Amino acid sequence: MLRTLYRFRWLIYELVVRDLVARYRGSVFGFFWTLLNPLLFMIVYTMVFSLILRVGMPHFPVYLLAGLMPFQWFSTAIFAGTSSITDGGMYVGKTVFAPAILIAVPVLSNLVNFLFSLPILLAVALLNHVPVGWPLLALPILLAIQVILTLGILMSLATLNVFFRDLQQLVGVLTMLLMYLTPIVYPLSMVPGSYKTPILANPLTSLISGYQDIFYFNRAPDWSNLVYALAWSVAAFYIGRLVFTYYQDSIPEYV
Repeated sequence: MLRTLYRFRWLIYELVVRDLVARYRGSVFGFFWTLLNPLLFMIVYTMVFSLILRVGMPHFPVYLLAGLMPFQWFSTAIFAGTSSITDGGMYVGKTVFAPAILIAVPVLSNLVNFLFSLPILLAVALLNHVPVGWPLLALPILLAIQVILTLGILMSLATLNVFFRDLQQLVGVLTMLLMYLTPIVYPLSMVPGSYKTPILANPLTSLISGYQDIFYFNRAPDWSNLVYALAWSVAAFYIGRLVFTYYQDSIPEYV
């Protein structure tokens, strides 16, 4: 799988660029939506959870963005990537084209989108007088873990969606549920003890807390959390590879 992605790296690059350009084609603000989207979400969630529901956290917009932006990368990639093989059906079956490329494109294009939106997070942290320093050196580790996790999940979802098209509709509901099972709009300390187990078992909790450690708490991520998230990522990638390999030869017949 990784050899295939490396072999077609230039094709993946072209498809990622095309995806980024097509996303904002015809819109007035164009690529500025990359910056506006997290900012608008931050304003809405801050009003709801800080002013109305009164989540008592200092510098809440920074905490919110530190978790919301990587989750948006994950959820958008999952939602778009679930139908990546069926949407790219005209390419499937070509002798020089591997369906794995179609799965990798939404993961990487949304990673680029996330990286371009980081200035918004840093600017909000600066305006709230929240320092961001040397813990930024751990950011590439978090990015790598999230790429592996997202790609692994998508290999299973995109493959199964070829045969069970209802899966794409279900994914939207599940990602919304997953967001509220991850401490993004609330701190983990607010969760009653009896409800913490499913939240702590969620690998995204460990991953997102790493981003919050870097951008909100200005400290190195908890390495036990990173190891836990990495273990889940490797397991998801291995399972996804098995599912994709098992159905790979049947995919052209169904798309």
